[in-house]
Amino acid sequence: MHLDPAASALLATLDAMSAGTLTYRIDVGTLLQLGSSAGREQVLDTLSFHAKFVSQAHDIMKRIGKDAEGYRALEQEFGRSLQDAASLLRDLVGGASEEEKEHFAVTYFSVSHKGLDNLLALLRDLRWYKNWRIDTGRRRSDQA
Repeated sequence: MHLDPAASALLATLDAMSAGTLTYRIDVGTLLQLGSSAGREQVLDTLSFHAKFVSQAHDIMKRIGKDAEGYRALEQEFGRSLQDAASLLRDLVGGASEEEKEHFAVTYFSVSHKGLDNLLALLRDLRWYKNWRIDTGRRRSDQA
């Protein structure tokens, strides 16, 4: 997908905020572009909320281990939020080209360890959009 100048600028900002650690930079750019289309910004905002929660919950779960107090409750919330994020991602990608839809389906929605790992990495990347929103108080459309 060819990114418009505003999406490219925002992607560069997110990349800088992450110190160049975005794993799926091009796909994040695609999502920023898709989120800028009519009525899709709220989907991107909600997706980024879930992305930040899933990333933080995953980090906590890895750190505390399965036997820790509260792990099961956090695991349940993590699972619900991961499902919501995947659903929102599918919704957002619904506006993409057939080639991009196929790429996202194969890369992030395959029922495999690799698919889950890719999805978690993409969500970790998308938390930078949420961080940017929190830090600046701006929306994607404010960049234009």
